Amino acid sequence: MVIGRDYMLKKPSGPSVSKHFLHTQLVPRAVNISGALEVALSRASARTGIRPAVILTGIAAAAVMTVFRLRQSRAGAVERRM
Repeated sequence: MVIGRDYMLKKPSGPSVSKHFLHTQLVPRAVNISGALEVALSRASARTGIRPAVILTGIAAAAVMTVFRLRQSRAGAVERRM
């Protein structure tokens, strides 16, 4: 695409519909969710006395193991069908 001299004259004002949706709907929700998770992690750390990094590492390890086991069980189910 070649941008000519009239580009700024023809360009519509304001952001595109998808960019507007992203900035008004998705980004605020993602920020609110991450803030809520941070508060929950902080509260869990205060109650248990375990550092937040250790709690976060444990949650991440549990998630990885869950995904690994799900993939293994699905691969086994595919092998059993054949």
